[in-house]
Amino acid sequence: MRAPSRDRAVVALRRVVTSLRPGPTTADGVGTAGVAALLVLAWARVTLPQLVDVLHDGRPAFNSPVESMPVAGRLLGDAITVAFIGLAALLIGYGLRRRRPDRPWELAAVLAPLSAIHLAALVNGERPGPVALALPAAIVAIWVLRPGARALATIGVLGAVTAAGAILLAAVRPDLALLTGADAGGKSWAVGGLLAGPYPHSNVLGLMLALCLPFVCCLRHRPSRRAALALVLVALLWTGSRTGQLAALVVLLTWGLLGWRTGGRADRRVGGRSRRPSTVIGAPVLVGLGLTVVSPLATTDPASFTNRGRIWRALLGRWAERPLTGHGPGYFERQPELAEALGGRYTHGHNLLVHLLAVGGLLTVVLMAVLLGLVWRRSTDLAALGRPAPALFLIALLWVSWLEASHVSVTLAGQLTWLPLCLIVRAGPTRPDPAPGSEDQDVA
Repeated sequence: MRAPSRDRAVVALRRVVTSLRPGPTTADGVGTAGVAALLVLAWARVTLPQLVDVLHDGRPAFNSPVESMPVAGRLLGDAITVAFIGLAALLIGYGLRRRRPDRPWELAAVLAPLSAIHLAALVNGERPGPVALALPAAIVAIWVLRPGARALATIGVLGAVTAAGAILLAAVRPDLALLTGADAGGKSWAVGGLLAGPYPHSNVLGLMLALCLPFVCCLRHRPSRRAALALVLVALLWTGSRTGQLAALVVLLTWGLLGWRTGGRADRRVGGRSRRPSTVIGAPVLVGLGLTVVSPLATTDPASFTNRGRIWRALLGRWAERPLTGHGPGYFERQPELAEALGGRYTHGHNLLVHLLAVGGLLTVVLMAVLLGLVWRRSTDLAALGRPAPALFLIALLWVSWLEASHVSVTLAGQLTWLPLCLIVRAGPTRPDPAPGSEDQDVA
């Protein structure tokens, strides 16, 4: 009789081999691992240089003039960017050798808003640098490889790692990880200050955690999901980011309602008439979209929404000067006099609609609407198969976009918007999940 430990090892090995086996509509294990590596590199490009900056120069005052990053941070950031673009190129070549990609309109739908913003840059005399290639290259790699929804679990892991790292930094160096005094604003209830980790402000960390939260449910093992969920929620609460916390609350409520309505069962009639999850998902999506669109257009008081009314009115007024193409992604840095009009040195419009109109014009807004519509369709199909993460991400994206917009950057700082959107569009419906109660079911 074989030893129990040997039996467990054999079962574990079979699971690994099965997970790497190519499916009928997804890439092989190498492609999926490559896309996961791209997500890790994008996270590292955003996080590690800022950690070096904070460790070298200390925590900067909020809304202060941007100082130059230390040489080590710049070199590290450049090296990660080069590695990211190089890996994306290798994955594109690998994918093209293995299969002929289908549905080129999916690629066009995801690239179109980015391309419109880069077009606005050229129209306004900006010269996009090599970093502008990063997100388009990754999107092409995802389209060629079609890794499937399982790759989204990487974002959930990165969210837990981000939360754990920020909490650890607060325990070791609270002077670097926490915002205190005037920088914390009126949120003095937080223990020791607001958790920011290595990022410039606690709202940035809160935004990242809120966008990572939907993908925690992609983790295959229940203990891992629970641990990651606890880390993300504790860190998010500590940030004091009301926008991120509200988005997380809506995501959790929707997740719970989906489980209650379906009883954990996938709807195997996704190709037919039944779309039960869409009724649960539709309400928070429509409310989030309505808040994002209506709030800045209807707000007249400059002090509304923590002075966001002033930012929105100023940017909408300047958008009227270039309604079709906007002012380009470098508008905030290119026009320092904006600081007086906006009431601070901001780098985004604090609302998805306002920001896209300012940097990319009406053309970008229309193309973004088409992309979000496609994501909505794919998300409801996947939710009907028992895979709620894409729909939950769409909800989180819309609810944080109501009062924030730093996540739609066209550099790698926008990786938590553009890459998940591409993964969702490219994933599409595959097959229902295993029977409920399986500890290792893929719930992406």
